[in-house]
Amino acid sequence: MTTQTNSEVLSPERRTATRRPPATVIVASVLTVLLASVGTYGAIYFSGLDGYGPVDATFLSMYGYLSLIGIVSVIAQFRGSGIGQAGVIAWGIFMALFTLVKLVTIQETEAISFGVVALIVVALELTPPTRRFIRSRH
Repeated sequence: MTTQTNSEVLSPERRTATRRPPATVIVASVLTVLLASVGTYGAIYFSGLDGYGPVDATFLSMYGYLSLIGIVSVIAQFRGSGIGQAGVIAWGIFMALFTLVKLVTIQETEAISFGVVALIVVALELTPPTRRFIRSRH
């Protein structure tokens, strides 16, 4: 009869294989996917109100591409990728800066909520539980 000790049961390989993402990662991921999806839909809808021109097509292409980067980064982060975490942070900073540009150039106060959510995502990504989760997956 063999007896297992606690160190054998909780080996580092076993802990990292079964460890779930903390709430900070889950909330940041959900907010990122929602903001990217709603933002892209809004960009397509509001850009098309007056018809689509070359500038609109360029804007929509870039906005959609950056939203896709945010969503792909979320997926990578869930798998424990540090690059995924960096992508989510970069996406959050982009959204906050884009909100600032919209406020200054066209006084679109409706964009403030997007900027606040983006800053919340960045703050969640920089918390110790998120950093520990990413570090534990390497």
